[in-house]
Amino acid sequence: MRQFIAVFFALVFCISAVEAQIQLVPVDRQNSETSTETKFHYLFENEKFTTPLLELKFGADGKGEFRFKKKGSDEIINKLAVTQTVLTQINFLLTELNFLESNENYQYKKDFSHLGTLTISYSNGGKHRKVSFNYTENAALNKLANIFRNIATQETRIFEIETVRQSDPISTPAQLRYLEGELKSRTIADPERFTPLLLEIKTDESVPLIARNHADRLLKEIKKVK
Repeated sequence: MRQFIAVFFALVFCISAVEAQIQLVPVDRQNSETSTETKFHYLFENEKFTTPLLELKFGADGKGEFRFKKKGSDEIINKLAVTQTVLTQINFLLTELNFLESNENYQYKKDFSHLGTLTISYSNGGKHRKVSFNYTENAALNKLANIFRNIATQETRIFEIETVRQSDPISTPAQLRYLEGELKSRTIADPERFTPLLLEIKTDESVPLIARNHADRLLKEIKKVK
């Protein structure tokens, strides 16, 4: 009888061990599927700049985060939502570059490290590539870097406007002047991103009237461009 009980518990132990091993399989598959996700990453670093760090991370749906740091200030991390229009531009340039398959060294032969270091990485379908450079003559890569840079400029301005509007409303007109300059110089990735914020400012009596009128003018300008 004792032998029978010992054998019985031994069998139960073996079956439990096998089941534990089987349960690990779906987890491995899940990790494998995760590695095929589309991911975009942009990083700018230059300790000498007023804003020494800018970083964008987002997926195929455009959702992700924007991280930046200004000298003497704490690091800021905000949610990011890149529009389909901008995503289409990014994907077009990545295709033109044949980014994931190419082995091209984009760094110019001369070092321009004083300009800061750019790192762009892209993952899709289980493939991943990361490149770093401070200057390049590749036209398509320059266009891609500019789009990422313009997203960072756009998100920084949104943060600055919202912060000033809450803590120092009287400075809102100055922020809108900065925004107007960026819109004119085409350093904003997607002007439509500002429409909801400008609509709020237009009717916000806590900010100066000059800012409300300016917001209205900017809305009209954005609508024209569209």
